Amino acid sequence: MADGVHTEDSRPTVRIKQVFIILLGIALAGVMVFLGLWQMNVFESQRDDSTQARINEPVITWNEAPRKVEVMAQYGRRVTVTGTFQPSTTTLVGTSWPLRVVTGVTLTSGETIAVVRGQLSSGQKVPATPTGSTTLTGVLAASEADDGRRNPQMPAAVLPSLRLEVLTQTWPQPLVPATLTLDDKYAHSHGLAPAQPVLPKGDGGERNRGYALQWWVFAIFTVAMSLAFARAAGSRKD
Repeated sequence: MADGVHTEDSRPTVRIKQVFIILLGIALAGVMVFLGLWQMNVFESQRDDSTQARINEPVITWNEAPRKVEVMAQYGRRVTVTGTFQPSTTTLVGTSWPLRVVTGVTLTSGETIAVVRGQLSSGQKVPATPTGSTTLTGVLAASEADDGRRNPQMPAAVLPSLRLEVLTQTWPQPLVPATLTLDDKYAHSHGLAPAQPVLPKGDGGERNRGYALQWWVFAIFTVAMSLAFARAAGSRKD
């Protein structure tokens, strides 16, 4: 009878111990989830600061497009070019509104560069391109990747991403291996809202995402182990 009373009396203690173990595991897991989010936020902030710092560097003026390797070294920099718009090349790019308006500009040296003039809202007509020689300033970027996304509600002529491999099939040659997204004042002068340049993510992205993922894996493991310890505490016999 005494053993029975002892067992009955010990059950609340065991329950309290189980709840404590689970709550401790959840608390530790919460800290680990926070650390993972912090890791990602720090990386994103550093990357944004680095990107903005590069944009803020002195503007480069191209009298002619440099060699491909030199163009690649200038991605993310602001560049000034002089040339003539080719209205027949105007292309809309995007998977949802607003869409980017891209038009080829033939430089005085003969190369053509894809210029993102700005963003077009739904129902808005594409503004006419300026005529004659014009000088433009914008942020230089690389050809974008094909992520396979396409909105079936968009016309077939709308490109899901700005890929030079696609443009080179119909645009005047030679094509500069870069795109130029116009600054705000130039976009407004075209009657368009400014578009954000699509720039490379930069080094360290995969590594930092891996660090964040590790914290989240540790969090899941901690919760699982706390449940296992709580179960073991409940099944232990006095």
